Amino acid sequence: MNKKQRKKLIRTIVIAVGVLLALIVIVKISCRSPAPPEVEAMRLAPGNIVSTVSADGELKAFNQVDISAEVVAKVEKVYVEEGDEVKKGQLLCVLDDDEYRSQRDLNRSQLEQAKASYERGKALFEDDLISEADFEERRTAYEVARAQLDQSNDDLGKTRIYTPISGRVVRVEVEEGETVVMGTMNNAGTVMFTVGDLSVMQAEIYVDETDVANVSIGQPAVVTLDAMPGVEFVAEVSAVGYMPASDTDTVSSEATEFEVILDLIDVDARLRPGMTASAEITTAVRENVVTCPLQALGKYNIDGKMIDTVFVLDGDRAKVTPVKTGISDGMKTEITEGLEYDQVIIVGHYEVLRNLDDGDVVQAVISEGEEKWSEDGPQSPNPKMRGVLRTMRRRR
Repeated sequence: MNKKQRKKLIRTIVIAVGVLLALIVIVKISCRSPAPPEVEAMRLAPGNIVSTVSADGELKAFNQVDISAEVVAKVEKVYVEEGDEVKKGQLLCVLDDDEYRSQRDLNRSQLEQAKASYERGKALFEDDLISEADFEERRTAYEVARAQLDQSNDDLGKTRIYTPISGRVVRVEVEEGETVVMGTMNNAGTVMFTVGDLSVMQAEIYVDETDVANVSIGQPAVVTLDAMPGVEFVAEVSAVGYMPASDTDTVSSEATEFEVILDLIDVDARLRPGMTASAEITTAVRENVVTCPLQALGKYNIDGKMIDTVFVLDGDRAKVTPVKTGISDGMKTEITEGLEYDQVIIVGHYEVLRNLDDGDVVQAVISEGEEKWSEDGPQSPNPKMRGVLRTMRRRR
């Protein structure tokens, strides 16, 4: 073998050895166990949870009436303006009564004639000078004339419009010289005035069918208004509808909603019926209970059934633990069975949780529970609501 051939052989051997070493390294790397996934974990501590239901609607006066025309006539004089305070029985408006006064006078004359005819017929009948049928005809004519006079007096009285309640005139829909009409079966009468007692205000809201089952009379709420940003009014549920609301907006949106009435405990002179309102009703409160972030909850197949589960940290392994849940506030939920204080649960990340399996080894970064609790009870994010919640506990 010459020198040139020896160099070529040595180069070939070196290359082969290099390739072999590279293969050995690749095999060792591929056979190495992957690092356990890093997870976020939390140690459970006593906590409080407040479940709420949110809905929108509008303000209305507790006692509010629309005053409509009951006769057809022209408006002669209006005595009030929007915003005026009125007392029950106060005159609001006078309608032109010439036609009704003339009809009253005519019916009065007809009654006098019918009465005279009836009295003459009665005397003649007692003397057997007329038949019983003739007498009954005269008596009927007298009774009809009397009823017609009563009706004309009633119609004449309806030309003067009085308020049936005390309160404030919140709407005036007529002007002097305008003709108003009474309502019929197919046509609503002219609404002339709206009077409301603004000393007691309500919020009329519409709650989705998925939430209304959790709403009941007596629950506290906080109402906010678009017209008064930053101002909150404490309220209480006073009525919950049993039939779906039939307003136009609800039907057009194809959503099933139920009417809920809230009585405002705080009343401000700036409140007006018809103001857009948003409400947050507190439907349940739990104090010093086990709570779990919603992202830690999942579904796991156990014995052929998909049930709620949480991954509990057992040493360095994730252990699937079945749980039963209670109320939720949208961020965390109450755990009624399955977990205890001081246990450590895996709460994230989502990408890790969805691929985690029972018994997997994990690297956990543990944080303490961040629940805020004190002698004052649940720390609602709404400061005004805290006092309401304390009132609820006293009632219980």
